[in-house]
Amino acid sequence: MTGRPLIYFEILSKHFRSLGADVRLGARLLLRRWRQLDRAKRSRIELGAVFSLLPLSAALAAIAAAPAALDLDDIQSRPIVEVVSTPRLDDQLAPALVRGESFVREARVQRGELFGALLVRLGIDDEEAARFLRTDPAARPLLRSAPGRFVQASIGADGRLEWLRAYRDGDDSAAGATSTVLTVARDTSAPAGFRVAESDFMLERRTELRSGEIKTSLFAAADEAEVPDSIAQQMVDALENEVDFHRSLREGDRFRVIYEALYAGGEYLRPGRLLAVEFVNDGRSLEAYWFDDGSKHGGFYAPGGRSMKRAFLRSPLEYTRVSSGFSNSRTHPLFGYDAAHRGIDYSAPMGSKVRTIAGGVVEFAGWQSGYGNVVEIRHDSKHSTLYAHLQKFGPGVVKGARISQGDLVGYVGMTGWATGPHLHFEVKIAGRHVNPLTAQFPGAEPLAEAQREALAAVAAPLREQLALLERIRVAANAR
Repeated sequence: MTGRPLIYFEILSKHFRSLGADVRLGARLLLRRWRQLDRAKRSRIELGAVFSLLPLSAALAAIAAAPAALDLDDIQSRPIVEVVSTPRLDDQLAPALVRGESFVREARVQRGELFGALLVRLGIDDEEAARFLRTDPAARPLLRSAPGRFVQASIGADGRLEWLRAYRDGDDSAAGATSTVLTVARDTSAPAGFRVAESDFMLERRTELRSGEIKTSLFAAADEAEVPDSIAQQMVDALENEVDFHRSLREGDRFRVIYEALYAGGEYLRPGRLLAVEFVNDGRSLEAYWFDDGSKHGGFYAPGGRSMKRAFLRSPLEYTRVSSGFSNSRTHPLFGYDAAHRGIDYSAPMGSKVRTIAGGVVEFAGWQSGYGNVVEIRHDSKHSTLYAHLQKFGPGVVKGARISQGDLVGYVGMTGWATGPHLHFEVKIAGRHVNPLTAQFPGAEPLAEAQREALAAVAAPLREQLALLERIRVAANAR
């Protein structure tokens, strides 16, 4: 056993000696072959070898030059403070004035804001333009822009107005929502230096989903849920025959809504139509879906096709309060004597829109002594309504005109014997005055069988979205 390692060592030594001899022989042969090459060929081979080794040399040099990880940890950060002078505003504006640059600014009309204040907020410093806007009849509607209205202006760097656009409400028909834009643009060829143009354009419809809970009132809950007032009013319109929004609301009642938001050029303009609402009142759940039933305005229907509207609306005004009820004897606020009050008074701001509670024919539109401006409408052989103390009449409201449910009758005023702005509203059934709050009106017809499938197709995806809102609410409360 002790002799075997020696034998193995001798065998390995012979192999190494043989390998060394072969290497030496190969080296001599390679050197002999190299010497046989001409000088030009040897130079090309040497130059190629040098270039092939350059990347490797650079990498080795970079590794050698890089500091060790320990060195990087020892490096201390050193703050560099440099004083930079702020350029003067005049120096920045001067090139813009030379180039004639302009800027587009946008704003919404605030409640109670004067038009001059709006111009200042937009950055307009142009007395010529302000004078034209105040005096030109075609531009004057801009001065009466409603709160929330979207306004755009193109302004030069010196505050000079180039153009001003105000977007106004238009048509929200099922075929497509439109809006009217009133534009005042500077035009040196025009006699007054400006021209006024009005045009209609299509709006983009987007869908919004919101949910809320009643704490004090519907409109307060809608505000908290960021639901526009017009959508809240459509909720009332859709459900007012099922829920008494004056007296039946309970703390903890909930609602979920899906509605359209209308955009112009990517900018939110105004809310559109309520598409679906689910309202839980005192534990009772109600659903209503808007459906184009072929009528002028469409209607709201329960999932089975039952109309949520009766033939008569409960109120001729958007959600408001009753300031004086129906009575057989009431002390007159002006003259002090007792007399019957054959209608109800709705307290509302001056200029609020008054709508007809049902379709019919205008029997009278004019002045009636203590009633001031009055409109009386006959709806059928038994029912008629009267609207008094109006500030002015709606367009086309004249004797003999045919009017549809919800159409504009006029605007709240205080004409005649009135101590403040309000609407006096009367209902007659078979020639006899009745209390509008308790009157029994006929119901509307349900959808025809052929339209119920179409309603189901419209309502199905909306119901899924309402259910999703409820799941989100439950998940949020479970946290």
